Formats: sequence, C-alpha cells, structure tokens
Amino acid sequence: MEKNLKIEVIPATRHRPGILKVGIYARVSTARATQLRSLSAQVSLLTQYVYQRNDMLLRDVYMDVGSAKTGASRMEFLRLLQDCKSRKLDYVIVKSMSRFGRDVVEIVESIRLLQGAGVKLYFYQEKTEIDPSSEELETSLEAAIIQSENEHRSENIKIGLKHKAENGTNGLYRKPCYGYKKDGNGNLTLNIYQSTVVQLIYELYLAGKSEAGIIEHLAEKKIMTPRGKERWCKKAIETILTNEKYTGNVIILKSDVNRASYCMSNAHEAIITQEMFDKAQEEMNRRAKRKKKA
Repeated sequence: MEKNLKIEVIPATRHRPGILKVGIYARVSTARATQLRSLSAQVSLLTQYVYQRNDMLLRDVYMDVGSAKTGASRMEFLRLLQDCKSRKLDYVIVKSMSRFGRDVVEIVESIRLLQGAGVKLYFYQEKTEIDPSSEELETSLEAAIIQSENEHRSENIKIGLKHKAENGTNGLYRKPCYGYKKDGNGNLTLNIYQSTVVQLIYELYLAGKSEAGIIEHLAEKKIMTPRGKERWCKKAIETILTNEKYTGNVIILKSDVNRASYCMSNAHEAIITQEMFDKAQEEMNRRAKRKKKA
C-alpha cells in the first residue's frame, strides 16, 4: 500500500540563536599604496579572528579610505552606524582605537553612537570590549585611548621616517658629523681641518696603533676633540672608526634590527676610501677576537 508522503519545506535559518552578528570596521587616512596595504591587513586580521570564534558570524565589512582632516566624510562608518541602529549587527570589531577616529573627541563620539545603538564594540589591539551597559565606560575608555594614542603616534613616526628614507628626504642623510659641515643649501661639505684629522686616525689605526695610542698621538699634536677638549676619549675614536659616512655613503634607521635600513650612496664627498673603511672594520674584529682569547 502506497503511503501519502508529506514534504515540509524548512526555510533557511538566517541567523542562529546565540550567534553574534559581527561587522568589521577598518579605516586609513589616505589612498597611498602603503595605507591600502594596511587596510587589507586590518580586514584580513579581523576576519580571521571572527572565523576562529564559534559564537560569531561575519555579516559585513566596512572600509573608509579618506582624509585625516577633521570633518572629512566617513561614508562607511555612517553605513555601519545605520546597520547597528537597524539591528543588523550585534557586535563591531576594530583593529585599534586609532582606526576608529582621528582624535580622542571623535573616538569617544563614535563609541557613544554605537553604544546608543545597543551594540558591543571590541578593539582587537587594546583587547578592550565596550559594553553599552558598562558603568565604568569612562575609566576604561580613558586608559585604552591613552594606550592607543601612544602606540599610534609611535607607529606614525616610524612610517614617516620610512617614507622619507625611501625618497631621500630624511634629514638624517645630511646630519653632520666630525669632519663635515653644512653648506648654504643644507648639504654636507668637508671641514678641511677636521677631515685631515679623520684621515690621520684611520692611518694610525691601520698602522697598528691602539685607540689609546691614537689618543696619545692626538694629545701630543695638540689636536682638540670635537667639543674642544684637550684629550680624546676611546668612544670618540671608535665612533670615527665605525662611521661609514666618511666613505661618502650614509646608512640610516639601522638601530632597529626588526626594520629595514636605508643606504644613500655617494651622498657627499668622501674623506676615506671604502677600502680603507673595510680594512678598519676587519682590523677591529681581529683585535676583538684576539682580546677574547687572551
């Protein structure tokens, strides 16, 4: 006997109960290539974070590319706010507070708008969650904003130095040292007397004299230090012997081993040859090894 089969269509579940509907907000202040890469990195990082959470569902991504000037339009942020008011989102994630506003006032205003829409906000970098019902909002905001401002300011300085290093406008390329002076255009030119002293120090060192021996020689010749003192110190001699600027090349941003350094070749007139500089470095290494063995 054939049974009458009744098929019931079950509509697709638009949202699972208990799952947070998440929106990601990312922002950069300019459309430069480096900034756009930063925008992509922000979205990638936060998307991975959402997908690793079992209690979250990514609903939309909001990206503003604009100006750092106060008053500049943020169309995607306005769309985000509207979606929050329409209850399309329960939770908003931003990489850092510095990406949520251009200054403290705008950050607080933006947070207040989302708080008014009943949406939770999470700042990934500061590991700070803003709950609309939090009674300690002011305290947590103040601490997090200070932290974010300091980190953002430091990163902006590094980005600025990197950009100037790449296009040759960084002032460090033309920072004078003993043996050089600046001309009327701000470029390095030889200090004739000091440059001969630099040559003498290299010649004495490569001839076998120690730093102490060089100091004695300079004192006998009554050659004053860069600061006008009668006797040189060992550190000053070592600084001259390890400064590649005397070859006419300048390497900057080399103090941070986690970031690239930049070399401008033939930036100014050389005092010593590259060969002499290299021999001095080899001799320093040889003496250091001999000292360790002793």
